[in-house]
Parts: sequence; C-alpha cells; structure tokens
Amino acid sequence: MYEPKIIAFLCNWCSYTGADTAGIARLKSPANVRSVRVPCSGRVSPELILRAFNEGADGVLVLGCHIGECHYDTGNHRAAKRIPILKTLLTFVGLEPERLRLDWVSASEGERFARITNEFTQAVRLLGPSTWRADPAQVQALSRSLVSLDPVPYAATDCAGKAEAIQAKAAELLKSGAVSCVIGYETGPRGRTRPAFVCDPDDVERLTWNPDCTQNLTTYIADKVSISGALMAAHRREPPKPVAVVVKPCDARTLNVMLAENRFPRDKVHIIGVACEGVRDRTGNLQNRCRTCEQRLPVIYDTLIGEAPAAIDLYPSPVLENVAALESATPAERMEFWLAQFDRCIRCYACRQACPLCDCPTCLFERDDSLWVGLGIGLNEKRTFHLGRAYHLAGRCVGCDQCEQACPMDIPISLLNRRLAQEMEAVFGHRAGQVPVPSPVVSVLAGEYKEG
Repeated sequence: MYEPKIIAFLCNWCSYTGADTAGIARLKSPANVRSVRVPCSGRVSPELILRAFNEGADGVLVLGCHIGECHYDTGNHRAAKRIPILKTLLTFVGLEPERLRLDWVSASEGERFARITNEFTQAVRLLGPSTWRADPAQVQALSRSLVSLDPVPYAATDCAGKAEAIQAKAAELLKSGAVSCVIGYETGPRGRTRPAFVCDPDDVERLTWNPDCTQNLTTYIADKVSISGALMAAHRREPPKPVAVVVKPCDARTLNVMLAENRFPRDKVHIIGVACEGVRDRTGNLQNRCRTCEQRLPVIYDTLIGEAPAAIDLYPSPVLENVAALESATPAERMEFWLAQFDRCIRCYACRQACPLCDCPTCLFERDDSLWVGLGIGLNEKRTFHLGRAYHLAGRCVGCDQCEQACPMDIPISLLNRRLAQEMEAVFGHRAGQVPVPSPVVSVLAGEYKEG
C-alpha cells in the first residue's frame, strides 16, 4: 500500500512542543511525518519547501504559533503571507494545492497537532505519489498550446517631437551640471534601438524616441549612481551628481518599487517621463503588455514629455487568456505544460540580467553558502530557478516583460509573473509601483488573515 512522505516544518516554541504534548498524551500521529525543527515558521523560506518537493516529498506541512503568539512577535506573519502566495504559484504550475498546508498549533494543543497531521497525511495519501520530481523523459508533447490572438498592428505616431524634447531637456541638464549622465535610447549602427548613456551635451543628438524603445532603462540607474559616487569619493570632489533617465509609464512604476526598497536616493535621479502610446514587438505589432495598458502617463516624473492620448484603445491580451486557460486545466496538464517550457531553459540568465528588480549582488541559487550549491541544468533545478525567481518578484513585478523578451528560448515567463500579480491584487489590493511602498509579502498582517 502506498504511504506518502510528509515533511513537517515545526516551530520550535509552539508546534514542536505541541508534537511533544501529543506524544506525552499518547495521541497517535502518522509515522509518515518527518519533522524538521525550525526557530520560527517565518524561517521556512519558499526555497526550503521547493527543495523538499524536489527531494521526493509527497506533501509539506508548515506549523507555527497562532497569530499574535509568535515568540519573535511577527515571524508567523511572514509565513501567513508568503506560503499562500507560494502555494498559488505551485498550483499554477501543476502541484495539487492539497500537498502544501500552513496551520497553527500551540504548545498545549497536542490533540490539534495529531488531528492536523492525520488529516494532512490522509489527504496526501488519497492524491497518490507526487509527480513533482520530474525526469526529462516525462516531458511529452504539449497537452495545451499557448493561446494566440490576432495581432494588433502598431498605429503610426509622430515621435519626432518627443525625440527633440528629450534632446533639449538632456542638453539643458548636462550643460547646467544638474546631472552627470542621461540614460536614454539611441539607434545603433544596424538600425536597432538600444540604451544610450550620454554624458556630454554635444552628444545629445544621439538620443531618440520611437516605437522600438522597449527596454526598461531603470536597470542601469543603481550602477550609474554608485559608480558616480565612487568616482567622486576617489577624487574628493563635490557630492555625486544625479543621473537622468528616460522612462515609459511601466518603467516609472519600477522606479517606485526601487525607491520603496531604498535602491538609491530620490534626489539622485531626474526622471524624464514620456507619454506612451505603446511599443511594438519584433514583428511590428503592438506588444502584448500594451494591449491592456490604460496607463499612458508615468506615475512619477520630474519632466514630462508629451501628452496622454485623448482615447485609449484596449485589446484582449493573450497573456491573460493563457493564464485563464492554464487555471482551467487539470494539475497534470499544467505540470506537463510547464515541464515542457522549463525543459527548454539553457540557464543563460538573460531573464535575470534584463530584469531591473533582480538586484541581488549574488543570486540566491548560486551563493556558496546556499542550499543550491551545484544547481545545474537538470529539469528540477531549472524549474526551481524560475519558480524561485517568480516568487521573489511577487508584489514587485510591474509587468514590463523584459525577462520574456530577453529569453532566447521563448519561455512564457510573463505567465508566472502575471498570475502572482493577480493574486497580490486580489488578496492585498496591491499593484506594484503605483506608489512607493514595499511588497505586502515583506510587511506584517493588517487584517488579511483570519484563522479558521
């Protein structure tokens, strides 16, 4: 008879003692449960849960103190916010939601501990063995293809006036010494639009604005600010000057996330916001992210270039259609779909490099002291990287889709980010970057969670 392997992360101060209480009272708990004693349920990171499933667990149970009784004051608040978000992500990629459970057990609740562990073990037993630990041989033909909607031709707009206004503002800022560099766009020798870094007023004519200004230039701000500061300190001159950056409305929301995370001081960046009618993809059609975008003016700027269009045409989004299609699929179909996607990953890290919010100096999955030393190119490892990265962007991703555009294997990364964005908005009423506040995942509960 099949017996599931259950990994239970137990809070040292309450749940682990609750397990002892159950034992002293001779209350039966299933032998399937392998208990891992942790200081606090808030220390059970998503990476630990992913690793448990990767190593062959059929179910993961996290038990902590009741809300308001945490030995570390708000440690269990972190668990109450993070684990449900992770559960949404894992469910979206094919794990049955019943395989991950968060609950609360105090030191005196031995009976409750026994009941929860028995209920959870029985629920996992009925599901059967987990298919999470995947082998490349499991990857079959896609059970459901991505939804493809009719392309929306990009409507021609007059960008010359905006380009001239950007050049004029850049020249003014550089000549006055208000900024040390202007980060904008230029047309390269092969006719492609690319990022440009202009430090001389005589070079502002390089700057342009056109429908191919797709890159999110906020990626470069932190480095430019820190480099400028280091050079000034080395030469013992005046304090470092700000830098200027050209942003679209979606890019401006990235700035709000960065400011909330103290990536750089607000007075070190002059924001040149540009009214946007959308940008086009490689085929000349409107990009998917622009089809449903109602925000045509940046939410934050120092200088505004252009005006909002009088009317905004919105179109069905293939991203939202695909999220809905996957939500309606069975767990097995979702698993099969995502395994096929992750199997194509070559671990080039282009997604991480292009994302302005993947800012860790050393990635968690490559640190020498992490659990993921030796993380290679196996299917499970690639899936863990993408899911871990998507989780780290929960409540932070603004939907600029630079990760997906940079991916050479055309993996639909935006589906993961969009699903978590939907969850953050539904649960917390939070849309990343509208105002400079941190992601709700890192803050304490404010009425979102109710026990029972």
